[in-house]
Amino acid sequence: MKKGASMALEYSPIVLDSINHDNFPKVELFVRLDGKYTLYKPEKTKLTIHNIERLRENGTEFVYIDSKDSEEVQEHVEKRLDDSRAASLLSQYSKNLICSQMIIKAVDDVFKKPNQPAMFEKCRAILRKVGFRFEDRDELIALFGKLEDNFDKYLINHSTQTTILALFMGERLFNAGRDDLVSVGTGAMVHDIGMLSISSDITEKMDVLSENEYYRVKLHPKYGIDLLNSAGVTDRIVHDITLGHHERYDGSGYPRGLDGFEIPRYAMLVSICDIYCALTMNRPYKSASTPAEALRTMKSERKLFDPDTLAGFLGIMEDTALPETVEVAKEAPAAARSIDMAEIRELKKQMRSPNADRNKLVKMHSIITDNINSTYGEERAALTELRTELKNLLKSLFSDVSGDTTSW
Repeated sequence: MKKGASMALEYSPIVLDSINHDNFPKVELFVRLDGKYTLYKPEKTKLTIHNIERLRENGTEFVYIDSKDSEEVQEHVEKRLDDSRAASLLSQYSKNLICSQMIIKAVDDVFKKPNQPAMFEKCRAILRKVGFRFEDRDELIALFGKLEDNFDKYLINHSTQTTILALFMGERLFNAGRDDLVSVGTGAMVHDIGMLSISSDITEKMDVLSENEYYRVKLHPKYGIDLLNSAGVTDRIVHDITLGHHERYDGSGYPRGLDGFEIPRYAMLVSICDIYCALTMNRPYKSASTPAEALRTMKSERKLFDPDTLAGFLGIMEDTALPETVEVAKEAPAAARSIDMAEIRELKKQMRSPNADRNKLVKMHSIITDNINSTYGEERAALTELRTELKNLLKSLFSDVSGDTTSW
C-alpha cells in the first residue's frame, strides 16, 4: 500500500535510533524509497524489535510519520532521549542525529506558535538535554548534509544548523558555560523568527529581491524583537542575537549599523555561523557552496567579522582535527552585572595606562559591552562614554599595526 503526494500528507522524519519499539505510539510508520513514501507499519500494528533490526540491516536511518502524529511521537522521543544518548550501543553519530531532530522539532514549534511563551521555554528545555560531540569538522559537515537530505523546510533546517554550529563554536571559542550555551542556542534557534512577519510573496520568491523587498527583509531583526517581547522573552543574549545577527564589523550591517566592538560577542558568533550555514545550503535560486568555497567567501569578506572570532572559526573549520580550545578565547565571558563608579574609574585608569596592551584592552571592551545593558543611571552614562573612548583607542592601535582599519 502506498501513499504519495496525491494524498496531500505531510511527512515528518524520525531518526530510527530514537525509537523504542516497546512503547512506540500506535501510529502509521513509513519508509521513503525513490522519493515516494511506502507504508511500513499500519496504525494498529505493534512495532517489534525485528522491524527495527530489519530496517537497520537495510541501511535505514530515518523513518517517517504523518505530521499530525508528530506531537505524540515527539513525546515518545523526548522521554527516550536521555536513555538514547547514554545507550552504549548507539554511535555518537546516531546521538548527534537524535539531538538534531529534537532541535528541529522545537524550532518548528516556536515558529508555528511564536506568541506562546511555552514554545520558547521548550527551546531552552531541549537545549538543556541535548549534547553534541564531533571528532572532526568532517563529522559536523556530514551531519548537516544528512539533515538537509531529510528535513525539507529551509528556514527550520537552517536555524537548526546555525544552532548546532553556534553551540559548538560557543564552547570551543569562548569556553561558554552551560547557561550561556542554552541562551546562545535559543538565540540561534529563533534568530530569524522575525521572518514570520515578512509576507510570503517575499520569503518564497524564487528570484532576486527588489530594492523595496530587500528593505522589508532587513526589518526582520526588529520584528523578531517584537515577537520576543510579546512572548515575554527577556534573555539579554537571545535579544542580542535576534537583533544583532546582521550587524557587521565594518558598520555596514543592519538594523542599527553597529560596528566593531559595539556588536555583542554572541551576536557576532551567530552571525558567522548563520552566514556559513546559509552559504552551504541549497536555495531555490542558488546552489549550495561547498564548505571550502564558503570559507573562501567568508575570508574574502573578513572586514565584516570580528577578526579574532573569525580566526577561531576558520581555525576549526579548515582543520580536520578539532583543538581543545582556541587561543583567542580561553576564558569564559564574565556574567552580566551592574558596574559601579569605583569600577569604572579603575577601568579608565587601566585603559589610560601606558603599559596597557591591546589584548587586555580588547578584553576590557568585551567586559564593558557584556555588562552595559545591566548598568543604569550615571554609571551607565559613564560606562558608555568609556566604551566610546576605548573603541577609538583600539581603532588607533589596530590602525598603527595594519595601516588600514577597514580590515578590522
